[in-house]
Amino acid sequence: MTAVRGTPAGNPAAEPHAALRSGERALSVRQLVADGSAQPVLEQVRREPPGRGELRVRAEWSLVSPGTELHYLDRSARTGERFPLGYCSAGVVDAVGPQAPGFAPGDRVIAMGWGEAVHSEAVTVPYRLCRRVPHDLDLADAVVAGLAATAVHAVDRAVLEPADEVVVVGAGMVGQLVAQTAAARGVPVTLIDLRPDRLRSAAALGLGAADRRFLAAEPSSPPPAGGRCVFLCGTGDAGEVIAAAARWAGRAPGRPRLVGVGRFAAHIDFSVELGNLDIRYAARCGAGYRDAAYARGLRDVTAPPGEGTVTENLQRALDLIDIGAVRPRAMNLPRLPLERAAEAYAGLRERPAHPAVLLHYGPHEGSATS
Repeated sequence: MTAVRGTPAGNPAAEPHAALRSGERALSVRQLVADGSAQPVLEQVRREPPGRGELRVRAEWSLVSPGTELHYLDRSARTGERFPLGYCSAGVVDAVGPQAPGFAPGDRVIAMGWGEAVHSEAVTVPYRLCRRVPHDLDLADAVVAGLAATAVHAVDRAVLEPADEVVVVGAGMVGQLVAQTAAARGVPVTLIDLRPDRLRSAAALGLGAADRRFLAAEPSSPPPAGGRCVFLCGTGDAGEVIAAAARWAGRAPGRPRLVGVGRFAAHIDFSVELGNLDIRYAARCGAGYRDAAYARGLRDVTAPPGEGTVTENLQRALDLIDIGAVRPRAMNLPRLPLERAAEAYAGLRERPAHPAVLLHYGPHEGSATS
């Protein structure tokens, strides 16, 4: 079971709408943290009313992103550092702080941000890291947009052309989202993984599927005019994969590209044998992310040409889900209550067929405090 720290602050069932009647009151809610252990800790915290440029959101769903969160759990176990876990949440706005335009209590929203849109019954998030959810879109699907914004940014960084061919190495959560986002640009996409069970959803996602021998073989003629791009979305030592990807991409007449996404290590021998090759790394989800002043509307940022701000990329990711170009339900993500979070994280350590887990929260969890 997930450890619980602190004392519950009242019985939510006794006064379910008290906090919703007064957005100026603090809330006592549960949240997940890494606190010196490789397993998450569920603790009670006080969630204050939103400040300037912020929203407070009563969560209904959050997404466990295993690559990032298991990394910080392991780091906490080694060093004793403490981290709130999670960065993708979805729910209903409970309170709006001053100078947070475009939102009102009752809005259904996605929210993202490390240390802000955490796994908690209520979160306080800068308004530029939130987007309103269309009324007919399920919040359990919409919450995936927080991580899908990383895929949008990665595909922007690739500078894809209509005649290009794409391979995505690694069928984890980010890899599947990158593959769907690239396919939405109209280019053929093949998803590659060592695990056949991770590729079972490829057809439902409109993708080709293959193992890593695909990069060494030449099963079909290269595109007559386009280039080839490989997205590297795996973990661990990627040196051999990068070498094979460079050779595969270099066989096409167009510009060969490698785009790194996520956490991996590699040794690359740069020489004329490598050929002309563009290598890019896509970190996070767009200009302005982890910039507190931008996120709260205190300053603006300009994204490089062809790329977007984090706010724009969140909206684009949400739009892709809304039109069915990104299909969270076809990714077969398990849905567990917050109380079973430890089970969710332990299962993800075993690299199951599902690439992530959704946590859900009961209606009006948490109690108001003065």
